[in-house]
Amino acid sequence: MSFLFSWMGLRPKAPTTQPPACPRTQSQESITIIEKDDIVAWQKMDAKKEAAISIANTVVATHTELCKLTSYAPGETINSLLGNLVSVCSQIHGTEVLDNADLQAVLPSLRNICAHAEAALEFHWNGQILKGNNPDDVFSRLRSFPYYENYEDLTRIEFLAILSATKTTPKKFAFLGSGPLPLTSLCLLDLLNSSSQDSVKCMVNLAENAKPTVLNIDIDASAINSSRALSTALGPRGEGMEFKCVDAGSEDQSLADYDVVYVAALVGQSQAQKEEILLKAAGRMRKGAVVVIRSAWGLRTCLYAQVDITTERILDVLEPCVVMDPYTGVVNSVIVAKVRA
Repeated sequence: MSFLFSWMGLRPKAPTTQPPACPRTQSQESITIIEKDDIVAWQKMDAKKEAAISIANTVVATHTELCKLTSYAPGETINSLLGNLVSVCSQIHGTEVLDNADLQAVLPSLRNICAHAEAALEFHWNGQILKGNNPDDVFSRLRSFPYYENYEDLTRIEFLAILSATKTTPKKFAFLGSGPLPLTSLCLLDLLNSSSQDSVKCMVNLAENAKPTVLNIDIDASAINSSRALSTALGPRGEGMEFKCVDAGSEDQSLADYDVVYVAALVGQSQAQKEEILLKAAGRMRKGAVVVIRSAWGLRTCLYAQVDITTERILDVLEPCVVMDPYTGVVNSVIVAKVRA
């Protein structure tokens, strides 16, 4: 047992009369090693459980503090709470955290708060950006938005995924749930129009007279008015932006003329709601057109609901092409699908 005693930090007293040495068998050595490995494994398992509980408690505690707020407008307290929440949720964690019962209980409320806070943030920044004196100043203010680079990265990921799913160059886009700060729409136009994006222009091979357009759709009239004002203030950089105030699932808005239809992460707060909106949108699109669906994975689903595109109803009308789960600072996952013929 010298191996076991030495591992435990103990040393047996030597007997006065040394008994004959008994040969140790391989099985005895294996038992000793297995016992040690089991203890180490249990310790690691306990530590992992404790870490998962701690992370889940952090998210739940943040939700509790957010519920105390009387306004979701940007401010020191909410900025700190949401900044920490995004940081925690963007890290890679095991499923034990998301499976926590207390965390699961607050998820619908937490996502709803995040949605309202995001809208308040965008309205606030829209107002700040519109204080610019000229289109260049407005654009400079736009680029100072804290998550502008994230939107650029996400839009680039999505566009390359679109190109991998279709043989034709998309030039007409519709964005369901564009909000008061339509960054994706503006990033798309900048990606397609900017002379600095020679590699992208080579890939898409846009004809000189085929100017890309984006139809921004939102149910909130104030969001549409704010985003239209921003587009106008941007001057030439806002060209190609169109706007329509209508429900994302409304039958009144045809989508048959659009190559790509985006569904924002905040359109629908549950799988059931998102599924209904997807089915209605696909029913108004032409066969072979592309749908880009923003989703989430892992603990990022605390911020945005995850979309399951493999349900029977969705698979009947959409053909999944690409699913991308970023491990970077980009929070949203990307699902690209085509409307079945």
